[in-house]
This record gives sequence, C-alpha cells and structure tokens, in this order.
Amino acid sequence: MLMSIRDILVRPFGLKRAADLQSSGGDRISIFRVFDRDQDEIILGEDDWHLDFRVSVLLQPTSEGRPRRLIVTTLVFYNRLLGRAYIALIAPFHRLVVRSSLDQAQKRGWPSDSGRAAQPPPATGPANASNASD
Repeated sequence: MLMSIRDILVRPFGLKRAADLQSSGGDRISIFRVFDRDQDEIILGEDDWHLDFRVSVLLQPTSEGRPRRLIVTTLVFYNRLLGRAYIALIAPFHRLVVRSSLDQAQKRGWPSDSGRAAQPPPATGPANASNASD
C-alpha cells in the first residue's frame, strides 16, 4: 500500500515507479537492483536522477558467544535538492518498513543459529534484518 501511495505522489516529479523498477530487467529482488552478492552479503539499490541509494544486507556470523545477526545499512547519495526533500518525507516510513520486515524475519526464525536460515525472509526489499542502520 505504501508503494502505491508513493507511486502516485512521485509521478509528477518524473521519479521511477515500482512498476518501472520491476520491469527494468536484470538481476532484481522485487523492485531492487542487485549490485553485488556473496555468501554473507547482498548489495541492493537503484540510481535515479534525484538520488542513488544502496542497501547492504549483511549476515554477521556467530562469534565469541554472540548469535548470528542480520545487519541492514542504507546509504543515500543525493543528486539534487529533490533527493534531500524526498528522503526527508519518506524517512519515517522507511524506518517503519525496515523494522516491520526485521520483525517478520525474526518471527520466521531467520537467521537461525544453526548455520543456515530456517526460511528465507520474503523478498520485500532490503529491509530483512535484525539490526538496522539508517
């Protein structure tokens, strides 16, 4: 629902809509382009004329008695003043979506401490983690 509202609001500004992103092709998870992936981390993001962003979803292994953790980091590079205004408007929603996705992932038992994830979290974007940095 939030993406539908976002799409309506950004249309007059010429920003990419969810449908535009999903149809862009290439290696994608939902609307997000995959820039890099390895065993413990995936880098997602998008480039648009107002801003570029990257999201790292990192699986931190157990160490010194600490459990595995999923860490999400979001980086935003502003290309124009509109990018700053856009982030100022969506930041509260972004935090809610990230936290909600982290809660869902944890409820599904992901990541498990047994060495492999119990069930992968749903592909709802970069917000699948147990620790978030904004």
